[in-house]
Amino acid sequence: MTVQHQLFSPEDYRLLQECIHCGMCLPACPTYIVNGKEADSPRGRLALMRMLDRDTGVDLAGAYQHIDLCLGCLACETACPSGVQYGHLLEQTRSRQRQTSDRPRWFQRQALKWVTSAARLRVLTALIRLTQRTRLDRLARTLRLLPAALRFQLAGVPALTGRAFSLTHERVLPAVTPGSRRGTVALFTGCIMDQWYGDVHAATQRVLRWNGFDVVIPEGQTCCGALQSHAGESEEAERFLAVNRQALAEVSAEALVVNAAGCGAQLQSSLWPEKEGLPAVDVSVWLAARLSRPPRIKLAQRATYDAPCHLHHAQGATEAPYQILESACERLLPLPDADNCCGGAGAYTLLHGAMSRQVLDRKIDHIRRLDPDLLVTGNPGCQLQLQAGLREAGMSLPVRHTVQALDDAYRLDEAYRDAFELTD
Repeated sequence: MTVQHQLFSPEDYRLLQECIHCGMCLPACPTYIVNGKEADSPRGRLALMRMLDRDTGVDLAGAYQHIDLCLGCLACETACPSGVQYGHLLEQTRSRQRQTSDRPRWFQRQALKWVTSAARLRVLTALIRLTQRTRLDRLARTLRLLPAALRFQLAGVPALTGRAFSLTHERVLPAVTPGSRRGTVALFTGCIMDQWYGDVHAATQRVLRWNGFDVVIPEGQTCCGALQSHAGESEEAERFLAVNRQALAEVSAEALVVNAAGCGAQLQSSLWPEKEGLPAVDVSVWLAARLSRPPRIKLAQRATYDAPCHLHHAQGATEAPYQILESACERLLPLPDADNCCGGAGAYTLLHGAMSRQVLDRKIDHIRRLDPDLLVTGNPGCQLQLQAGLREAGMSLPVRHTVQALDDAYRLDEAYRDAFELTD
């Protein structure tokens, strides 16, 4: 008898059947840890997906409520002994959801438009920069003039000081040690990273050039499409990917270096369907194997590292960030549950604020007990989420990107400062 699938292709349904219901995913799932509900665990959501695929009478709103609450952190994939491709099945489910019954909320659609459109993002950045300079952002938080989720996000936004990184740097940045030049890499600038975290891009290009690499900044690149993929907007995500394929198709480099874990996971899985193009590699992975000039002086701060989900679980880069930080820091303190989600997950904080904060609160408690001098991570969404949580908890702990910590250590060397004309 031919099976009629409502949701999945026969191949994807076969992948769904690989779950053996062992429960190994349960202690790895942030939402299950918070509320203990089977329907809010990976195993429970897979059961709901199966019902959505086979039972036309299932309560769609109820089922999708639990699926929407998933952070998409992929910790379940790391824990799964059967290798269930949960992330792929989740995106297929959300894509089908958007096509058949439930468009993203108006607020979510607007958020996606404003942070992934270069023109809109420039306007938004200018507005936030103005509120920061006039301290209206603090007033809005203090007087509760905005919804709680927006106030929280505003608390985590870094100080916005100037134009986008891609508009203020040359397209080709040569290695500062021509005699030991080791090759050429391209830098993925993205959207939020380009506008809000240009200092991370600046640190990335300096560190790469100091270790012998020419850095190319390809023109025409855009948002990676990860936020759209996670929201089930697969066609919109593909539109962004197509633009990036065109921008990167003729770039002569050994790799596309990415310093945002979410972007890296998206580009690795979807940029080149036939795997024929420029490989996307996280900056920590690239440097860990090629750190020809480790810092001569290490940072004195007691540092700790929180692993971004889409670096640790999606990309499997579990050791490289620690190798980088061990070369840069005198003392690296192990953070309990460092591989557990911080609750950021793109637009999740805006859509599921209560769950996001409960997931984050566990992380903040661990950090408070550890009492480090420096918190390091490798993704802008994580930086924003963690910084907001720390500020609301009354903690002045700085949150830095892994490559910034390495750059900070290099800055203690006069030769490095002179090479890049750094004055601070």
